[in-house]
Amino acid sequence: MGAVQLIRSGFERFFVDGPVGKPTGGGEQQVVAVQQVGELSLPTGRLVAADPFVVWPEDAEAFTETVAPGTYPVSVSLVSWVDGDGYPDIRQGYRVAAAKVTVQDEPAYSWTPAVLPGEPVPMQEEFGYDVKSSTGAFFDLSAAPAVDRLASDDEAGNCDLIDALGKVGGGRGPANVVDPHSGLNVVAFSTGWGDGVYPTWVGRNTAGDPVAFVTDFFVINRS
Repeated sequence: MGAVQLIRSGFERFFVDGPVGKPTGGGEQQVVAVQQVGELSLPTGRLVAADPFVVWPEDAEAFTETVAPGTYPVSVSLVSWVDGDGYPDIRQGYRVAAAKVTVQDEPAYSWTPAVLPGEPVPMQEEFGYDVKSSTGAFFDLSAAPAVDRLASDDEAGNCDLIDALGKVGGGRGPANVVDPHSGLNVVAFSTGWGDGVYPTWVGRNTAGDPVAFVTDFFVINRS
């Protein structure tokens, strides 16, 4: 499968409130609720998507696609389920289906893989960052040491990032947390069904400029 064939469309529907995907065989329908998570500071314009609890600061790598330094809104697609009679499936609650950094407020014409330095454009769909704590995040490359502090226990055994996530959705987040030492922030969230490898895509306009980064957690039913 060539890189051109990897171009995807349709991520826009992940970020529109309402029913999404086809009903399951049991008649359940997935429903999206979009949640805005505030602004992400990107002082270098170099975006990192990673599991904040397992990446070491010196190992953090930003995507080759850069943006102008600034702050950018982050949103997440929260998917819940309703049964065939229209009643919410409270047992399942919600899952974070996708997370997005909006670069420009305009539609994406095409989607291509977000890759790291020295990493070839993938020739198949199995690419992305490794999650081992059921948590993903967006942050600026310069914020890697700050993320390490926020994801580590202090002397009293408290962890700022875990505490922030724990206050939302039973620990699923999302949470926007600022490091008091640097003033830099990280946006963190649970990753779909948990651990795995999750791809990030770059949405581009007709001129080829990036308009969004979206990480897909494989929750939304495409069949």
